[in-house]
Amino acid sequence: MVGLLFVFILLNGLKDEFKKKTDNLYMQDLVKKWGKHVLALIVFLAISAVYFSPAVFEGKQVRQGDMEKHAGMGHSQMDKYAKTAQPGEFSAWSDAMFGGMPYVSGYGNPAPQLPSYGVVSSLLLKLGAYDAGIVFAGMVCFYLLMCIMGVNVWLAIAGSIAFGFTSFNIIIIEAGHITQAWVIAFMPVTLAGMVLLFKKKWLWGAALFLLGVACSVNYGHIQMTYYLVLICLFIYLGYAVWKVKEKAFAELAKTTGIMAACVIVAVMPNAGGMYVNWDLGQHSIRGATELTTTTPSGEKISSGLDKDYAFAWSYGKSELLTLLVPNAYGGGSGGMLGSDSELYKELKAKGAQVGKEVQAPTYWGDKSFTSGPVYFGALVCFLFVLGMFVIRNPMKWWVFAGTMFLILMALGRNFDSFNTFLFHYLPLYNKFRTVEFALVIPELIFPIVGIWGLKEILSDNVDAKAFKHGMIGALAITGGLSLILWIMPSAFLDFRSSFDAQYQLPDWYYNALLIDRASLASSDALRSLVFILLGAGLLFWYNKAKDKPTAAIIVSAGVAILILVDLWGVDKRYLNDSNFVSPNKTKEIFKPSVADTEILKDTTSYRVLNLNNPFLETNTSYYHHSIGGYHAAKLRRYQELIDHRLQGEIGTTIEALKNAQTVNDLLPALAANHSLNMLNTRYIIYNPEQPPLVNPFAYGNAWFVDKVDIVENADAEIAALNTINPLQTAVVDKRFADDLKGFTPQPDSTATIKLDSYRPNRLVYTSITSSEQLAVFSEIYYQPGWNAYIDGKPASHFRVDWILRGILVPAGEHQIVFEFKPQGYIIATNVAAYSGFVILLLLVVAVGYSIWNIINRKKNSPFRDNENL
Repeated sequence: MVGLLFVFILLNGLKDEFKKKTDNLYMQDLVKKWGKHVLALIVFLAISAVYFSPAVFEGKQVRQGDMEKHAGMGHSQMDKYAKTAQPGEFSAWSDAMFGGMPYVSGYGNPAPQLPSYGVVSSLLLKLGAYDAGIVFAGMVCFYLLMCIMGVNVWLAIAGSIAFGFTSFNIIIIEAGHITQAWVIAFMPVTLAGMVLLFKKKWLWGAALFLLGVACSVNYGHIQMTYYLVLICLFIYLGYAVWKVKEKAFAELAKTTGIMAACVIVAVMPNAGGMYVNWDLGQHSIRGATELTTTTPSGEKISSGLDKDYAFAWSYGKSELLTLLVPNAYGGGSGGMLGSDSELYKELKAKGAQVGKEVQAPTYWGDKSFTSGPVYFGALVCFLFVLGMFVIRNPMKWWVFAGTMFLILMALGRNFDSFNTFLFHYLPLYNKFRTVEFALVIPELIFPIVGIWGLKEILSDNVDAKAFKHGMIGALAITGGLSLILWIMPSAFLDFRSSFDAQYQLPDWYYNALLIDRASLASSDALRSLVFILLGAGLLFWYNKAKDKPTAAIIVSAGVAILILVDLWGVDKRYLNDSNFVSPNKTKEIFKPSVADTEILKDTTSYRVLNLNNPFLETNTSYYHHSIGGYHAAKLRRYQELIDHRLQGEIGTTIEALKNAQTVNDLLPALAANHSLNMLNTRYIIYNPEQPPLVNPFAYGNAWFVDKVDIVENADAEIAALNTINPLQTAVVDKRFADDLKGFTPQPDSTATIKLDSYRPNRLVYTSITSSEQLAVFSEIYYQPGWNAYIDGKPASHFRVDWILRGILVPAGEHQIVFEFKPQGYIIATNVAAYSGFVILLLLVVAVGYSIWNIINRKKNSPFRDNENL
């Protein structure tokens, strides 16, 4: 994708060169004009490769927790089914987690496999789809934006490094939030397209805006795209106000129309992913609950996520100091303290065996844990404040307003009244968790404004008075904060956390820890102050220099080096060579345990419960149909089953295991686990290196019930699970009463029903009864998507026992089939396939148009007009 963008740039610029005579000076001029862009690419490639050298040069992988969980989400099972799939067969349903859920993993595709615009990103993936390639792409995309804003090459490189190596970007790569990282990397392209459209560069503005939006949506992290949309709205409002004041209504309408058309065209190739997000948004924990229980505080119930869950990771108000001073709040949870630390000395004095470092709870914010701080860079913060002083374009205030709005959103519960209102009334906002992610937009805007302001200074567009006021203001705010935090860290912060009590630390340990937390903040404040003073010194020197062009190059290069050194040093605290492992090491994570090997001998259909953090691990799902799992959008009803039934039954099982002398002592507890049993939990893993427990009370794949209880609503339905025996009684919400009209349960001791064949997308059963019966299937009810057939004819099925499927089976012998064919998903994937192909054709036409312009020596360069926003 990035390569295609530079093809656009080069082709569009090279056409100017065809106007020159083909003499010896032509090549020199060509190298002078375009060599700088090649230099920038080489710089980006070099620093990305060096930072991620174990991956780039040694073939190692970053140990990424989320990617490991993703790999465990039933992909081994899906591979097995994919190998035996019939031509054209697809499955978007997996039974590997939570008893089954859609769109987690699958195989095949209901749409034709047409070439799409996505093929142009393959080169980046070769550099490192999960590490180096992301940072490289982010820097190139930001460089593109800087070039369109008319920034010189070294300043553009400086800004690109500031964006690509922001600590948040590196930390999420280490954590394995790969789709999130890719969406962030492509954000500058969308803004670049807007800049060109505002400059009336319609063709290239539309092309870049389209590509930026398409890439953002394509990677599927809707929360990041949502934040991008918000800052784009602020920027667009600034542009609209400007055009309204000028009464340029036609230009405003044209720009708006082009942007709207681009959004529509960009979304269409990603219709499949958008449908999945929309559908899960209705039925997962990101959708509304049907239960009417109020919150403990009596607060309004969210139509999406639970507010406390969504706001669990909220950035603290004073924690925003980490944007300037990385260790202001102690860094990441479980930080390392060296031999010069107070805690190390105390441990040594107490006779503890310690190595070169000791691990301690250095982070003291109000989040339960964190991988590390969001650090923009001390010099970047200084330049941002300076830019706000010296930039004269009023658009800066709209950019600033959008940035502040996103910062307030990142505070979550720490700015509760504001964010509670947004949570309930801002469209789609309550579908997202970890609100501190909103800081991804400030991390994009700070270097934009900082480099923009520096460009104005180095272009002599800032008078002496404005420069003086800007320098004093920026030094006072950023340097002043750093100075005070260095000299008197306790003046701002007390270094105590509400989570400290959980560690039950002795007084001597805790007092030493508080001293070390203050020391960490103080030393990093000094570090930040040094970078600020060095950057300010360069600008003061430039202001006095006589040879301004040469001084501007030196300052630009100096700023780039300072930013790189600053961010590199902090980033290495959280992602360094120790985080890389060999691919074989990663594979060992999913090496089958003794319990796995034993369970895999059973070739029938069943489910497995792992008692070790069942809802925070996916290793069980790698080989088995799991009761547990980990996913940010598990089905809402399943989560409520966990809360109301499964957690209690799991706790009872664990207690029984602790107290049992023999296997027989466990039987009463296992028999009482009605919800686990109705989910056909045949095996229980208590120790992976021991054979599993075999649960003899699992109900099997399907059964007939003798009684039906029709209840009034969801509250009554889930409450009934506490009293019924699902093997005998089915509880049904009254909304499905019509499906049972005319049915009277008649016990039939000879009735049988068995599962003949299982594939994730197709289950086949045979039933034999002497009278009409209500069959209950140990499969998750999910509509739309699942269709039922009896002897090849469509049949109505409905929800029973809160989460399972039920169907009325006629007397006699019959074949019952369930197939997962979500029509909305099928339509969306087809729209995506054909739209992606159309966009590829449009891009080919755009490149062809550029070549035609080159041949005909026409002017249409996006760099022709280098004025700012």
